[in-house]
Amino acid sequence: MVYFTVAMRIPGVRNVEKGKKEMNFERLRLLLIAAFMIVSLVPLASLGFKVISQGRVLIEEKASSYLKGLSHSNAEEIRAFMSERLNDIDSLSNIICIFGYDKEKMESHFEQMKEQYDSYLAFLVMDSFGAPVFSTLDSASGQIISRARHLLGENYSIKGWTVFMFDNGQAKVPALMICSQIRDTSQMSHGHLCALIDFRRMDGLLHKSNIEMTGEVYLVDETGRFLSASRFGAKALEDRVSMFQTKGLPQGLYETTDYRGNRVLQAYRKVEGFPWYVMADQDMAEILNRIHKIGRDALFYGLLTALIVFCLAFLVSTGIVNILKSKYRYEKELEFQVIQKEKLASLGLLTSGLAHELNTPLANALLYTQIAKEELEEPEIELKTVQDRLSTVVAEIHQGSMIIRNLLDFSRHHRHDGDKTDVNEILEKLMKIAGAHCECGGIAVEMKLQKGMPKVNADASTIQAILTNLVSNAVEAMPDGGSLTLKTRYVEVLKKVKIEVRDTGPGISKQVMAKIFTPFFTTKQQGSGTGLGLFVSHQMVRKLGGDLKVVSSTAAEAVKTGTLFTVEFPVE
Repeated sequence: MVYFTVAMRIPGVRNVEKGKKEMNFERLRLLLIAAFMIVSLVPLASLGFKVISQGRVLIEEKASSYLKGLSHSNAEEIRAFMSERLNDIDSLSNIICIFGYDKEKMESHFEQMKEQYDSYLAFLVMDSFGAPVFSTLDSASGQIISRARHLLGENYSIKGWTVFMFDNGQAKVPALMICSQIRDTSQMSHGHLCALIDFRRMDGLLHKSNIEMTGEVYLVDETGRFLSASRFGAKALEDRVSMFQTKGLPQGLYETTDYRGNRVLQAYRKVEGFPWYVMADQDMAEILNRIHKIGRDALFYGLLTALIVFCLAFLVSTGIVNILKSKYRYEKELEFQVIQKEKLASLGLLTSGLAHELNTPLANALLYTQIAKEELEEPEIELKTVQDRLSTVVAEIHQGSMIIRNLLDFSRHHRHDGDKTDVNEILEKLMKIAGAHCECGGIAVEMKLQKGMPKVNADASTIQAILTNLVSNAVEAMPDGGSLTLKTRYVEVLKKVKIEVRDTGPGISKQVMAKIFTPFFTTKQQGSGTGLGLFVSHQMVRKLGGDLKVVSSTAAEAVKTGTLFTVEFPVE
């Protein structure tokens, strides 16, 4: 009823209200899309984050395991290589001990050894006093003898090895010298055998294990001096690397800054039986690049998935909104038709009062007009008498005009956001029209309106429709007469204006009370009501931020019967 009242009074307002609903539909579409995106992408983002995190851990673990494996395998190969060379020297020492210092036989054995193992550069045999007996490299025998004597010490009884730069006449190359005592069967020392091994063989052995673009394997001694050349230019026996992180442990893994100044993941392994360490490292940038690639791939597929989800969400939400729009328009058209019928039914209160008010002045005007007409036909009638009759007719017509003006004032309200309405004024105008109908029906009207109340935050037409519906229901509840009480008061603590509409009708039972605000529920006879009056009024009051309450008592519950409707409206 309220919706129909407003729509009929303001041309185009129904389209305005519909436009507001369309705006709400667009908001619903956005909310649906956002919900789809959140529900779909939040788990996807969580999964992507978990995959990237686990991928980083797996890549770091794989790189760590691979570097440790390289350092271990190369350390074992170097240990095996050195063990073979030491066995070679021991075997040659035993042969020399058996055959003596026969130069021809020694030269033959040494040549066979060099042919079988091309890593040997030279051999040197010295007696028990350190004097040279035989050398396969005469041009460098002085350098070899000096290095051998330094290695063996003063008593010439120590067995050992050393790495140094050997000048072979063409270039300096890293060489490994291994010395072993020549003993007879009684373990008496008869001299020393020293072998010079090309240590560049280590470079070839280690460089086979280079990793991708930045990974490398190299050999250092316990002071950090390079014993093999590195992949990126570190020179053997010249450059050094920090060894402080090894802490004397046989193996380990850590992040550090290498000799180039790059951040690397480095694994080391001590060569068993030798004071050497195999170092295997790879740049962290290259390791992390795999993780970054996973992240880039995840971002690409995440954005692609987000785009697909957005398209699906847009299509699904558009379909849902279109269905809701269609249902909404259908329901609004149905509601419009039903409310129009409800409006026509509720106009009975106004039309009956209006008919009663207009009937008396129109009847009087007609009566005095007829009397004046008859008196004009009498020849002796005085002019003043006719004028009096016409004055009475004019007065009655003015009375009817005033009644019409009151009705127009009561209904001539426009709805604007932010309107303020005086509820006392609405009630006074309403009862000027409906009062006569109440009087004819034997209903005594009592109005207790508090003066000086603040205006409520609502437009007059909405308040008027709500109150008209409540008064109309109260009057219909008392067909045999009764008492209608209209009361207004302002509750300052709650900042609310309360309007009470009380009747002395038969009351409303508890069963009916539970359904009183249910749409299309009515206790009237079929064709007398639609059951939407109280429902629409209740909904409109709630939209205005107020509340509509009802209290009723029947003959079975109390001595005095009746119903009290209380409307609450907020004020500024």
